[in-house]
Amino acid sequence: MPKLTIDGKTMEVPKGATVIQAARAAGIEIPHYCWHPGLSVAGNCRICLVEVEGMPTLQIACNLLCADNMVVRTQSEKAKGGRADVMELLLINHPLDCPICDQAGECKLQEYSFRIGKDRSSFDFPKVHKPKHVRFSDKVMFDAERCILCTRCVRFCAEVAKRDELDIVNRGDRNEIAVKRGGELENDYQMNVIDVCPVGALTSMDFRFKSRVWFLENAKSVCSGCSRGCNVTVGSRWNRVLRVIPRENPHVNQWWMCDAGRFTYKGNDADTRLGAPMIRKNGALAECSWDEALDAAAKGLRDAGADLLALVSGRLTNEEMWLAKDVLAHLGTPHRDVKPRAFAKDDFLRTGDGNPNSRGAALLGIAPGTGGSGLTSLGSRAFRGAALFGEDLDDRPEALEALSKCGFVLVVGSHETETSRRAAHVVLPGVTPFEKDGTYVNVSGRVQRLARSVIAPGEAWPDWKILGALRARLTGAPAPRTPADAFAEMCAASPAFSGLPWNGLGEHGADARTPEPAGAAR
Repeated sequence: MPKLTIDGKTMEVPKGATVIQAARAAGIEIPHYCWHPGLSVAGNCRICLVEVEGMPTLQIACNLLCADNMVVRTQSEKAKGGRADVMELLLINHPLDCPICDQAGECKLQEYSFRIGKDRSSFDFPKVHKPKHVRFSDKVMFDAERCILCTRCVRFCAEVAKRDELDIVNRGDRNEIAVKRGGELENDYQMNVIDVCPVGALTSMDFRFKSRVWFLENAKSVCSGCSRGCNVTVGSRWNRVLRVIPRENPHVNQWWMCDAGRFTYKGNDADTRLGAPMIRKNGALAECSWDEALDAAAKGLRDAGADLLALVSGRLTNEEMWLAKDVLAHLGTPHRDVKPRAFAKDDFLRTGDGNPNSRGAALLGIAPGTGGSGLTSLGSRAFRGAALFGEDLDDRPEALEALSKCGFVLVVGSHETETSRRAAHVVLPGVTPFEKDGTYVNVSGRVQRLARSVIAPGEAWPDWKILGALRARLTGAPAPRTPADAFAEMCAASPAFSGLPWNGLGEHGADARTPEPAGAAR
């Protein structure tokens, strides 16, 4: 392990580590544009210049391997002067349109210009103009005048997305990024080029001009799009989610996420959101108080008893599944199931399982095919009652028709559906994953926290609160006051979660205690 000194700090680093990696590990930031920890080294922006004792010229830290007895200075006058010269070169043809740029507030060009740039330019000739508002796809917009040709986007497409769709065309100061063959970006991870772009050259067609980033309230959460459980940062304003971007987690998604996961927030503000509990009276659903709805729900469940079909959504948190399991155990019903959601998987992040908490359901004993006859038997036999926790049967007409013939149907959900309109006797308004706290277990068995980003509309309650109130009416057991209470209760009774601390899961989560179930898909 080479031993070197950076800015007076002596450290040992793994063989093959570069100076910029060693500096990061020591908490020393070296400015950089083209370097990214998840991409190959390009070494073309030159902003990471450092002075190395014994070397006559400045060196780029991103491509310089650490060596024994190396002495590096990142803040010497020579190093700072070199970086200021590079900034001047990078800004020769830049339009300097920060007031109208979406990247303002999180732009490295803006930040470094302020910190290490010069207060005036030596160049007074007209700037080179390049194409603006170039549509790379229906998700990505390109402004060539802002681009500093760091090639992060080119390398991401080739190395991570495995689709060689971007390249540099033309020569000299006419260089620009272009989609190959004059087409559009087509890969399922293309919006990551927006995240890796250190300037405002690549922007999101979805988030473009919605809000300045410094107005966003950011919550560290987990994507609910599939069982991978990518770590995300959810940005909201005016109590509305405006964007979802990936958050680094080396154990789960590294720095990336798929495009589909970024749009999981789209249904949050739909007109079909449920905002008040309802009971069916005279053939029509009518709004009522929570106490009236919960009393009616408890009575219907109690009357159905063991002859109850329960569908527990794979989108519920572990705490909610635990409470649902407790309710169903008290009723004595073996007929419980989780409706599968499948889509095309790939070899990167997309698992093909659209339920973000399938693994949690399996660890808690609520999984497809467990506990007697479930969803598959709905069309072949009559149940006295049914309870759909966070689920619907809109995509299964035959099952929905059979469900509508049950004597009692409870629906807990965040949106009005055909299932609730046609079959429900009691509807309890729940919330989306963006509106509650809790935990998921991802496909690899990692327990991760999701955080509330916005407040649910109307009188909607988080599902853990609804299920806790139902359990209290059915069993007399106290309802949890917070999701942390339900988590602690679950950890005390379930070996899979034994000893896990609510506040100790951290930003990257922790592994569940039990081995992976046989046949679990990765």
